[in-house]
Amino acid sequence: MDWNNDGRHDLLIGDGVGRLLVFLNTNTNSHPILFSGKYIRADGADIDVGERATPVVADWNGDGKKDLLSGSMDGSIRVFLNKGTDSEPVMESPYILKAGGRNLNIGSRSAPRVYDWNRDRLKDIVAGEMEGHVYLMINTGTDNKPVFEKAGKLFLRDGNVVRYPDQDNEARSRLFVTDWNNDGLNDLLSGGRDGRVILYLSAPGPAYSPLVIADRTWNQLKETYLKIKSYLRQIAGNYYNKFLKSIR
Repeated sequence: MDWNNDGRHDLLIGDGVGRLLVFLNTNTNSHPILFSGKYIRADGADIDVGERATPVVADWNGDGKKDLLSGSMDGSIRVFLNKGTDSEPVMESPYILKAGGRNLNIGSRSAPRVYDWNRDRLKDIVAGEMEGHVYLMINTGTDNKPVFEKAGKLFLRDGNVVRYPDQDNEARSRLFVTDWNNDGLNDLLSGGRDGRVILYLSAPGPAYSPLVIADRTWNQLKETYLKIKSYLRQIAGNYYNKFLKSIR
């Protein structure tokens, strides 16, 4: 990532308390020397996305300038549009990405990456999260005005969900998309908290065997059940908190 358009690779990171930093390269690409980190600001204040910032650079609105997206501990994805120039970015206050007209939330530690997943020349999003799943958001709008109807988990060809293995459900999947085997299809690399990297090669086509269909249907029903359970638990918790406040 070349933050200041000087032809040299710079480093963009998010820290544990939710801030974004850029380290400018003062040497060459083959032998980089990074200047001390500088906090990125939006509307005059250091950016703060809550906790566990996971930034990525993309020209989100097609104006030729680099913008920022960042995941966070709360599971949302914030968009920071650049109102400066491409070589001297100045970020506006963020807005939360929506899916289906509602604020997007994919669970804890959202970690977005921007790619044209289905090769329709539109920006899509793949995102990792705490439990190791991979979420896909297909852009149904335009490249300059992305629109997302839903966020869904990626499935394997055998009907099971893509998930970085972790016995404690704290894999913290982090993603990279590339054509690994030069077959013209997008493949997926996923890292996790244990330091491994898992390669998922793109399948040549969907499988329609009864077993695969049954597995996929079951997994989708299970995911729906877990979402409903989580939602009901959240509602119950809110009512309980209101009850405690009322008797104080």
